Parts: sequence; structure tokens; C-alpha cells
Amino acid sequence: MSGDDRGVLVLAGGRGERFWPWSTPSRPKQLLPLASGGRTLLAATIERARRLARPERIVIVTAADLVDEVRRECKGVTVLGEPIARNTAPAIAAGMVYLPGVTTWAVLAADHLIDDTDAFARDLDRAFAIAERDPVLVTIGIPPRGVETNFGYIQRGARLADRVYRVARFKEKPERALAEAWSADGEHLWNASLFVWRRSVFMDALEVGRPEMARVFRDFRFASGPDGWRNAAGEIFPTVEAISVDYAVLEHAPNTIVIEATFDWDDLGSWGAWARRQPRDARGNVRFGDAIVEDCDDCVVVGEGGTAAAVGLRDMVVVHSHGATLACRLDRTDHVRRVSAALRDRSPS
Repeated sequence: MSGDDRGVLVLAGGRGERFWPWSTPSRPKQLLPLASGGRTLLAATIERARRLARPERIVIVTAADLVDEVRRECKGVTVLGEPIARNTAPAIAAGMVYLPGVTTWAVLAADHLIDDTDAFARDLDRAFAIAERDPVLVTIGIPPRGVETNFGYIQRGARLADRVYRVARFKEKPERALAEAWSADGEHLWNASLFVWRRSVFMDALEVGRPEMARVFRDFRFASGPDGWRNAAGEIFPTVEAISVDYAVLEHAPNTIVIEATFDWDDLGSWGAWARRQPRDARGNVRFGDAIVEDCDDCVVVGEGGTAAAVGLRDMVVVHSHGATLACRLDRTDHVRRVSAALRDRSPS
């Protein structure tokens, strides 16, 4: 197979809960300037995607109300708007239908941070070669860099080649004691939710895990163009189960393999995770935008659309954006999404 048979599907449907108030449903994490050089995470993802496939073979699936913003951000690629969110399995199945000439797909998340693009391209090219040769579902695993309870894990099975293994088991996000054991035993990798497979192999696996969903998307027909796809999806999506690709496909498939990544990776799942990658002043503080810091240690202060000021604090996050303010202990940033949930509950129906 040639490179013309390769495509990239980018999942960009996140709703912006973990970086509130900087991120909102109308400007979720993937549209924030969190990548190097002040780029958005989505723009950086598309730059990586262009290393793998021609622009006309790159497809972004996002929320319908984000389509215009995503198109402004990512020129020259296809942007499809989901009528309603149905998690990753339906998004992937429907997105791959859009370009029937593409045989093998890489599936990328729009909101991950990867700086070593050369190593990323090499690892993904290897994944493409394996998926083109063998009827397997390829996933990328990240060697643990520490104890992490916010990621799923992949347990390695039999070694097939250098850094290539059968998948013994996909595992849920663990409690801390398990995370400590898995991070140190040399058998587990972080699940980065990066995949490569032939569409036919994916659909066969979906047939096993969710046969009704597989039938729906095997029969998916639409008029040409993104609008035709959206109209057809509007009829189909309400009828299918909202389920992740992990549950619908990967946990049922015996033909999954994992490549141990050689590139850096972070899903930037919280303010704390973002802060760990930022430059700090002499007292360990991270400042972004219109931020004033006086007599503070190890704080994160972000001001956008107004000033955020912190005085005499330690290990705190202070963010002012979109007319809202967050003050949070640095070790509690994983709970910021609860604020978004509380705001949704307060909104009139």
C-alpha cells in the first residue's frame, strides 16, 4: 500500500471542563494556546497529522457548534460536526466513512501535548506499516514517567519485535497503590488513546463488540461533503449507543498490539499537569497573561481579559478568565471539572 491509502482522524469533541474558567464549552482545551510557541493543542495536532497524511486525507470530528472555529484554526483539512456527542466509538466509525478511499487510519486526540514530532512520526509510520501488513489493531503505549492515577494502562503481553507487544489487557485508571505497582513493574504502559488500523479490521472488531453499531455504520450513506455527512449523522447518531472505543472494540479484540512510544506525551489533564511543563520564576511560580505575583511560592497565576493577582500564597492556582475566577489548591486541580458540572446544574433547562 502507498501513502495515499493513509488517513488521519482527529477527535476534537472535548467540552472544556478541566481548565475552567480558561476553557469553556465554546472554547475547550484543544482550542487553548497550551502547546509550544503559543499554538493551540489542535493546531499542533494537525501539524503532526500532516507528517502522516496529505491534508485532504485529514478529517477532524468535532461538536457541531465548534465547526466554524475549528475550520478557522485548521485550514485545508476536512471538519465534520457531530450532531450530538456519542463518545469515541461512533465518532471513529462515522469519521472513517467520510473518505472511503482511505484504507488505513491513524486516530489522534486533539488535546494531547507531544513535542518530539520526529519521534512521533517515526513511531506512527511504524504503526501504519504493521497495520497495513497484518490484520491487527495497533495502539501506542507510553512508558510511565511516574505514578499516575488519571490514565488508563496497557499490560504488555508477548514480545513480537523491538518495542512491539501483544496486548495482554487494557486496565482502568487505578487507585494509587496499583498505579505505583504498575508504574514500576516494567509490564505496563500508559494508554495514550493513539491508534492505527485498517478500517475493515476495525469494523470487524466492532462487529464482535457492538454488532448493531457495526451494521449501522457499514450502511452509513450520505450526500457529498461535510453538510451531507452531518445531515446523515443527525439521523443515525441518536440511535446508537454512546460508548468509548475502548469498551466497544479494544477490550473484546484478541488482535490488539501495542508499540512502546519513543516520544514524549502528556494529556494535560489538569492545571497541575500543565504547570509542570511551564517555565517558573525563582520561587517556582508560573505566570501567564496579565498575572501579578507577590511573595508567593509554587503558584500558578493566569489572567486573561483582566488581571489575576496573588499575594502571600503557596501551592495555589489562581485563574481569571471569561469573567470568572478560580482559586484552588495545586493538589486539588483534578477536581476542577466538578465546577463545570455545578455550573451546568445551575443553568436553566
